Amino acid sequence: MKSKNQTESESGIILLAKKYGKTSFSSLSSVKHALGTGKVGHTGTLDSFADGLLVVLSGRLTRLVPHITNFDKKYVALIEFGEKTDTLDPTGNVIKSGGRIPTESELRAAISSFVGEIEQVPPLFSALHVDGKRASDLARTGKEAELPARKITIFDIKLLDFKGKYALVEVHCSKGTYIRALARDIAKKCGTFAHLYALRRTKVGPFELSDAVGYSELDDFTIDSLLVHPRTFSFGKSGENDNTEKKDTKNNEVNFEAEHAEIRANLKQMTFSLAEYCGLHPVLLSSHFVESFSNGKPLNSRVFSGFFKNVGKSEVEDDAELAVFYPKGKFAGIVVKNGDKFSYGFVIPPNKDFTIFTWEQVVNGEFSSEFKNAGTAITIGSFDGPHIGHDALFDSALSQRTKNLVPGIVTFTKSLRALKNPAVYPGDISSLAQKLEILAAKGFSFAIVIDFSPEFAKIEGTEFLKKLIDLCGMKHLSEGKDFHCGYNGSTDMQQIADFSIRSNFTLQTIDSVMYEERKVSSSRIRDCILNADFHPVEAMLEHPFVLDCSGFDWKWNSVKIENSENSENHEKTELVAKKIGIQILPPDGSYKVSVIMSVFGSPKNQNCRKSGEVQSTVSVRAYRSDCMLENGIIRLSFSNKLIGGFVRAVRFDCPD
Repeated sequence: MKSKNQTESESGIILLAKKYGKTSFSSLSSVKHALGTGKVGHTGTLDSFADGLLVVLSGRLTRLVPHITNFDKKYVALIEFGEKTDTLDPTGNVIKSGGRIPTESELRAAISSFVGEIEQVPPLFSALHVDGKRASDLARTGKEAELPARKITIFDIKLLDFKGKYALVEVHCSKGTYIRALARDIAKKCGTFAHLYALRRTKVGPFELSDAVGYSELDDFTIDSLLVHPRTFSFGKSGENDNTEKKDTKNNEVNFEAEHAEIRANLKQMTFSLAEYCGLHPVLLSSHFVESFSNGKPLNSRVFSGFFKNVGKSEVEDDAELAVFYPKGKFAGIVVKNGDKFSYGFVIPPNKDFTIFTWEQVVNGEFSSEFKNAGTAITIGSFDGPHIGHDALFDSALSQRTKNLVPGIVTFTKSLRALKNPAVYPGDISSLAQKLEILAAKGFSFAIVIDFSPEFAKIEGTEFLKKLIDLCGMKHLSEGKDFHCGYNGSTDMQQIADFSIRSNFTLQTIDSVMYEERKVSSSRIRDCILNADFHPVEAMLEHPFVLDCSGFDWKWNSVKIENSENSENHEKTELVAKKIGIQILPPDGSYKVSVIMSVFGSPKNQNCRKSGEVQSTVSVRAYRSDCMLENGIIRLSFSNKLIGGFVRAVRFDCPD
């Protein structure tokens, strides 16, 4: 039995290849068992006689079923002319036979006439309701029922093959299209009758059947294959094909454990592009508002402008459903925007399963035995200010989940450059807390944090890697082509490649990433910050430069400002602190910044607290401020006298 947190983490999208003879509902059983959750739903029924793509949503993503149900679809259908069944498909009783077979030219002319927006009368044997009763139930009792025509769109029809009385067609259509009814109407246009012999769904919106779990087990869908291996149906009370079930049970053909492992490995997540395809507007959540968002703190226009970044292809409209993503792209939930008012649709809590180990714990045998036994996929580096150059490394290690390896990071308390030249080193881009927060949000399961000591510096590179193999179960390593490690950096990638072959772990070498025709690196970002050039900083970090103010001792001042024009005095609030910690500071000067503050209760009753103090009840707010930097002293000026709480961070926004 999975814990609640584990079940929450299994929210996602599964592409499943349904086999013929099974209902859409029963096909979900394998997904439920694989993910350990009963919260599963498909986004469009396939009849029992049909096979093909089912798009399945699990966990909290089941709330998005209506959005994906609206996607257009593609089918390949085999039509048998000259024979009609009461259900218009192979499961029904033959009620008419001996009809004429159209010529190929007649058929091509007929199908072309159905392209575009048309009106279609659904089959009587369908799940639609007439006077509160299912049409199929009425049909089985012999009663006639009139179903009104409905508007649908046929985007394209192609005749793939035509042999004897069988035609294989590909149909691209809108939601609500009945392929059985289309076969009926095509035959009528040709002056005859027909029924659907077989059906396969090949595409739903952007999702392809070829990417689905179980696709390789489907038979070829051609006229020759379907006639040589005819599909027989003997449906029991459950709607299942009894013949198929008996075959699976008797011969034990289904390896359930392998299927479940494949489902877990292919659990897809919501993406920016898919959100837009669903008609949602993607926005990125600031790391400073993650806790408040996941706890359902109130939303308003100020919160939205301060903590949400538009990542869609168009501006956010007044009335919109927003797909919210955590930093580094994990789907967080839905927010509904109605003018200046915001409300939660649903929230997927952030993954809390991120474990931090020290090197001492690893050496002392305190690394997770669960991770070690499963095997780990690791990438090693300072990762100062995780940036777009690191993303390929991260993706490489994270992708090893498909091989059931546990992805993790080996990093350091501060940049190695700070240890080599502390007197001239200007500072790190991110604090250790910021770095670990980003890595956790990215989806890593653990981090090993090394406080680079003189003793550690003496370890040879291959000896260090051997410890990761022996103590952490490392089976995969992802590194950049310029990576080196060990005493004085003497072990390069060629030596590591040779060692990987001898030690039986896989190694993936990642190329450098370019931005504006130059290599992306922490050193380059650091230089941009020192030059107050924040546009490339934001592009390479994928977020603005943020100064972590944990531990800063802020002094609260009220400053009077004289207005020479009308002799009136005004007050402004000023916060002053000396910068501490390992992070870099931009050059002395004046900046427009956003100040991220934790506020307790009503702001007017606040006193300034030392940054980082833990309180029981907190909300997070962003305030615009003027910032003056001078010799390591930070001065923040506010016109709003009601601000209060403690300063969590200062975000240096790009100038307009």
